[in-house]
Amino acid sequence: MTPDGTDGVRIREVVDEDFGTHDKHGYERTIPNDFGVPTAVEAASPDAPDQFSVTELTGWTRIRIGDPDTTIDGQHRYVLRYTLPAARLSAGTLALDIIGTDDSLETGRFEVVLAGFELTDPTCNVGRYGAVGGCSLTRDGDVYRVVFEPLHQYDGITVGGTIVALGEPADVPIPPIPPRRNDSRVPLTLATLGIGAVVGLGGYRLAKRLGRNEVGGTGAADAAFAAPGTPTRLVADADLEAMATTEFVPPTGLRPWQGAMLLNEQVDTTSVSAWFSDQIAQEYIVLEGTSPQVLKSGPKLASAPPDVHARIGSLIGGDGEMTLGTYHPSLATLWAELSDEQREAAQASGWWAKYPPGTAAHFPIALSIGVVLAAAATVIALWRGFATSWWVAIGMAITITGLTAAAAYRSLLPVRSAAGTAVALRVESFRRFLEASEGTHVDWAWSHGLLREYSAWAVALGAADAWGRAVGQSAVPPAELTMSTMPLLMYTSMGSWSQTRTQPSQSGGSGGGGGFSSGFSGGGGGGGSSGSW
Repeated sequence: MTPDGTDGVRIREVVDEDFGTHDKHGYERTIPNDFGVPTAVEAASPDAPDQFSVTELTGWTRIRIGDPDTTIDGQHRYVLRYTLPAARLSAGTLALDIIGTDDSLETGRFEVVLAGFELTDPTCNVGRYGAVGGCSLTRDGDVYRVVFEPLHQYDGITVGGTIVALGEPADVPIPPIPPRRNDSRVPLTLATLGIGAVVGLGGYRLAKRLGRNEVGGTGAADAAFAAPGTPTRLVADADLEAMATTEFVPPTGLRPWQGAMLLNEQVDTTSVSAWFSDQIAQEYIVLEGTSPQVLKSGPKLASAPPDVHARIGSLIGGDGEMTLGTYHPSLATLWAELSDEQREAAQASGWWAKYPPGTAAHFPIALSIGVVLAAAATVIALWRGFATSWWVAIGMAITITGLTAAAAYRSLLPVRSAAGTAVALRVESFRRFLEASEGTHVDWAWSHGLLREYSAWAVALGAADAWGRAVGQSAVPPAELTMSTMPLLMYTSMGSWSQTRTQPSQSGGSGGGGGFSSGFSGGGGGGGSSGSW
């Protein structure tokens, strides 16, 4: 980096980029415009396409080097030059973010050289946003220099100091191109891919076997209506689908949120939302308007069970209504209470023989310990500098795939009891009815006073779209249709419900223009991130 005019700085970046086996067009650099839009941009590469484009975004400038019609891989060098015209050198202070805190990859060697500056109290900060110190910008002949080996991911760099004088910059030669790899990675790649596939498939098959459900009797009818004491067998989740039929009514005495919990085997947004859609179906609460929607007490709230009456009263408060779309702590509190209550209900239901919702499902302890030990050995090997060893690659294939499989397939581990399987089959059979319904089925539900209830079940079981289409084909009078299908609004307005129960995050300001006196990495101008495209 060198002075350029009264207030500008000229920056030359020499980047040795390793794309590995990934097909990329070239190098990409994004630069904040807090020191002005970069000017006099130049780019070159001795071994890759070096045409470039400069795109000004909102508050940023993006520079891409490479041919949009050509992809490359492997190791390549890029030399990028540009000027930041408003670095405010005339104020007597240098404060420059060399790189921001957005880069997700580690850089093996990162060197910063300042030429043409005479500084007092040269300062260097490295680390996450807000870091102070951690490096030293030292005088090296006619230049100032700091080297990072390595520069860790998400670490930003800020350098600066008090400017005593500006002068003719010393010549800083471009470093030689580092040695290129000449080893073939194809065999190792094939081996790691094969091992990863075996571990991933093995994890899936093991999870599927461990998560088999207890099923009573020998046939589909026995399974859906198994009596206590009936002999049981173990059946995988996927095989239960063949046992489900189509039923026109939901299981007696079951609420929609319980059906959602049984099918998904978890307490989540779907199950809690189903509780609210059920209250709408029972007319304990109503939704009015469209943008924004307003939640109000319903005409039958007085007849609600005492606990429901108290909860809704606390939710909507003395005003008797709540406008959705902005954060309300009362909804967040009730949502959390319902989640806890549903987890407790799942554990007390007797519908699971192992790992009901709210408990931590896990693979056998011995297997977990083995994967953890393999991961620890791999991490130690990486720390000791054996990153390019074949056995480290294999260890990473085993541990990464194993841990990923454990996280991905953990949802297959819960085991329903025979009673839970029986109810789940009846719920699935009713879901199939809702999914395949036509306008005549909606007419039938309306004529029997079940349209509100069935609409709540459609929301709970993920059949709201299909049921909504059937509603559109029905002959229900329009005046009745809006009130009778109000639970479907719970599905169409989930975004507003999420905003109402989720406290907005507190975000800080950006680093541009703060001046070096702020004393931390990210406090100057410039910075940005680098990568590929």
